[in-house]
Amino acid sequence: MSIFASQRQDQEKDEYAKEREVMDELDENGWAQIHHSAFHGFTKSVERFVAASEDQLEFPTNDHNHMTPLLLAVGSGQFDTAKRLVDLGADLRFLNQLNVGVIELAAQKGDLRMINYFLDINHKDCPVWSRLVKFVVSDQDDNAESAGRMVHELTKGEGSDRYWGDLLAVNAVPILLKVIQSLVSDKAKFYAFSILLNLIAHDEVKEEVVKAQGIQTSLKKLQTKDKDLLLVSSTLLCHLASVEKYVDRLVAEGAINALIKLWQDCGDIKVLIQATNALSYIAAAKKDYKQTVGTTPECFPALVKLFSEHRSKDLLMALTMSASTVVSRDESNQNGFANEGGATALIELANDKDGDIQLNAIKGIHMLAKDNPHTQEMILEQNGVEPLLLLLKRSSTPDTQVCCASALWALAGDDIERCRYMARGIGVNLLIDFLNAQEPHDILHYIGAEGLGVLAHGPHNKQDVIARANGVQPLVRLLRSPKKNIVLSAIRALRNLCVGIGYIPHHTNQMSILSARGIRYLVALMVHSRNELVRVESALTLGCCAVGNTDVMTEISDSLDFNYIHILRLLYSKDSLVRLLAGGALAAFSYNNLGQQQEIEESGGVRHHCFVPFLESSDEFYRSNAAFQVVVLSRIIPDEDQASSSAEGIKLLVDLLHQSKNDLILALTADCLARICHTRAGIPAAVISVGGIDLLCNLMLVENEQVSGAAAIALGYLSFNFMAERILLNKCRIDPLLYKLLRHYTANYRISKSFIKEYKHYKHIGLPPIDANQKTSLVSQKNIPLIKGLNEHRPTMANLRETGPTPRPSSPTNPQESRSCDRFGSVT
Repeated sequence: MSIFASQRQDQEKDEYAKEREVMDELDENGWAQIHHSAFHGFTKSVERFVAASEDQLEFPTNDHNHMTPLLLAVGSGQFDTAKRLVDLGADLRFLNQLNVGVIELAAQKGDLRMINYFLDINHKDCPVWSRLVKFVVSDQDDNAESAGRMVHELTKGEGSDRYWGDLLAVNAVPILLKVIQSLVSDKAKFYAFSILLNLIAHDEVKEEVVKAQGIQTSLKKLQTKDKDLLLVSSTLLCHLASVEKYVDRLVAEGAINALIKLWQDCGDIKVLIQATNALSYIAAAKKDYKQTVGTTPECFPALVKLFSEHRSKDLLMALTMSASTVVSRDESNQNGFANEGGATALIELANDKDGDIQLNAIKGIHMLAKDNPHTQEMILEQNGVEPLLLLLKRSSTPDTQVCCASALWALAGDDIERCRYMARGIGVNLLIDFLNAQEPHDILHYIGAEGLGVLAHGPHNKQDVIARANGVQPLVRLLRSPKKNIVLSAIRALRNLCVGIGYIPHHTNQMSILSARGIRYLVALMVHSRNELVRVESALTLGCCAVGNTDVMTEISDSLDFNYIHILRLLYSKDSLVRLLAGGALAAFSYNNLGQQQEIEESGGVRHHCFVPFLESSDEFYRSNAAFQVVVLSRIIPDEDQASSSAEGIKLLVDLLHQSKNDLILALTADCLARICHTRAGIPAAVISVGGIDLLCNLMLVENEQVSGAAAIALGYLSFNFMAERILLNKCRIDPLLYKLLRHYTANYRISKSFIKEYKHYKHIGLPPIDANQKTSLVSQKNIPLIKGLNEHRPTMANLRETGPTPRPSSPTNPQESRSCDRFGSVT
């Protein structure tokens, strides 16, 4: 080596030593130049220092923090400098004197960008999640809060799907719950709850929360005074309550009482929404829990109070949904809620200007009224029908119509007069629109058919109105419905459209069914349906379609499938109602038709023993129908004398007029008498001989229109008998109101002209005065016939339950269900 090269080398060493001395020189704070460069983000300077000496990369400050350049860059938020230091190989494991590293510093500063960078590089020396979760458990409030805030930000939104598995892997859930149970600040606890809520959508996280005593921890925090903490704890409970398998544990830990206490004590709307939704989930999980909620003494008073105190839409939506859930299919809860003023609250909300609140309130009214006469009466007394009808007629949205119509039909319940009232309120045209509603609106189809069937029955029926509105064709279309209860309702409605009181045929509707191919569909159902009730109801409706109509009877007879053997077989069904209706179908075909009676006889005929169980039954419904059937079929019952069969049937019908306390049965029995009084000679005289005139006259004065109307129509047919005419004239002479009732109800039915002429003669020569104070109103129909003044023997299907077959359901919430008897308690 030359002397010059040696001198140069020595000179470079001296310069390096001087430069190193300058780099290592510390200021009064114990910081070197690289520390200042890293802290202020002078990346080039940092690169030069590291290039000059690699040990500068990990050169710590000589102060109480003992910070490396990387820690200083991270702590001051110098992202590019920190990134360059990492690229240069800075130690990511280094912790300062406070045991804080790059992750903890970034969390303290709330530097989300820095944390995301470390997550992206996923360096083995920098396990971000384990260090963050460990930092969350810090006993220093500031550290716990900053770490919790950072994890909360990372797991929001899409971060939940991205990182929930990583957090579970580092056992984050029990650690977070440990934080909530600790003495750390409420803010730190809030962030721990918030992290859990960010992740709670994942089933695995819910499972971990429950395993780590998350339910107990959350319930304890419901006693806190901190509103934020109260909100997150109630929200976590709501999420867990939405999973049915956790409800048992929630209830066992006292969640119901704790949540109801929030209803009582908390004024925060957001917290109340979460508590309300949680209680809804619990009540929906099991019937026992629903009853537990309802039987908690503070429940309904607190719930009704919330309705009156708050106007928040979200809260009102939650409250109405909770009320619906708690009272649904639970009579005790329905009564408890209604008695505390719940019905009033829901009715007020049904009048709300907000459509969503209206619909939720109407759903609540539906659940409150369903299958409960007591709550139905309360809602009706408070004019709960009016807002439902107004919204129904104002809205053309199918979902709204379903909601309103279902509630109205639930309010009608099993009471015949209420059903007519609801059907009249809805109107014939709208009911027909229900029939034409597009799928999947089975509820509207059901209510439409039921409503038209109700309106088509009785002394003042709407058969003509329905005929003019073309209501027959959509009913015929419903015969093809796959839903059994809809098919049955359509069959029964068609039957009521074909015949009125006394089996008076409605020729127009019969021909409409014929032209709409309804006869073919009914024959097909009678022969091929797998359901016995559908078969026998179809047969009965075919018989009513054929009453007094040769064209329809010809169409039926020409059908290759039709044969009376199908009906005769049903006389031996295991189902008593099917047997009864089969007899009714044969009676309808035989009614004033000797030719069909002969065909039935030739097909095998009927035997008296088929009717004996019904004639001797304690069930008045069975006795009334069977009595009518044996009178009509007496000619073709070979094992019993015709006169004996007729006498037995007539005597039973008249006895029922005297004995029955059920308006439904009285109306049916009067109708049966009206039918047989214009079948053949001798029957009117037999009715008169056993006191039928007196009983029918008495029934004309009862309040129920169906009973008084049917009795008047039966007397109209009896008036063609000379003896009956004399008796009626005498009674009407004593009480002219009877004559007015007769004329009122028989306007579209037959009554003897001779009787009318004779009465006018009596009136001309003078009649005794009428004491108006002791007489019933001529027209019993009221503006609200279902609220006041109804006697204890109203025609309800509930009355039939005590003595007869199970009726069809009063509400169409589940279109799959169907019952065995139509709403009119009769086979016609």
